[in-house]
Amino acid sequence: MADYGSPAWVNNDSNNSAPAVSEANVDPGVVVATGGKNGQGSTSGKGGCLLTMLSLLNMGLAFMMAALGVLTILSWGSTNNKSSGNGNGMDDDATGSSGGGKSSSGFFKMSLGEPFLAFYMVLFAALLFLYELMWWSPMTNLNDNMRKNFGFMYGLRGKGLYLVFVAFLCFGLGKDASVKILNYFTGVSFLAAGLLHIFVICYRPETAKEYQPPRSSAAVHGESGDNNENVV
Repeated sequence: MADYGSPAWVNNDSNNSAPAVSEANVDPGVVVATGGKNGQGSTSGKGGCLLTMLSLLNMGLAFMMAALGVLTILSWGSTNNKSSGNGNGMDDDATGSSGGGKSSSGFFKMSLGEPFLAFYMVLFAALLFLYELMWWSPMTNLNDNMRKNFGFMYGLRGKGLYLVFVAFLCFGLGKDASVKILNYFTGVSFLAAGLLHIFVICYRPETAKEYQPPRSSAAVHGESGDNNENVV
């Protein structure tokens, strides 16, 4: 007990009664999450500038892919209407009508693959954009559904392979692409981004370990649950 008239901190015995308090970030190599908007931590907890730039890059690629898919579908629709209009003029000839019908049907079947791939491009772009959006802001319900069905997106390795897969989807359009410049530019950009993710895993493992995917609703609310469920 401290003497009368002297402050409590003068007495050495008071140090034993006070609770021990440790300062955050005592070790410069340790990063302590302070809590962000999505419950993942501060900006430093997300892996620094490199991971932030990767997220912004993926969002830009998603916009590019969506634009390519929409333009491809619109261009295919206008081309198909022109070809069907030209085929109507051949129906006057009874002999050529059957041949014209076969050629029109064959053209329709051959060109149907282009809008089919373009439709999937829009879906894949929306999936990538929604994931990166959840990385910045909390969407617990959507996050739980995507985690169960698209767990490969929640790791740099799975996301890098996903980008490479989508890149070859662009190259699959090939000469049939209505917007050739945007098509090949998008494919090369997705391939480069996917290889960049894999490069970070192989040559910057310390940065890859800092990557924190969007947390599940159970982890955000402090309930028992594995935040790494279905994560590749």
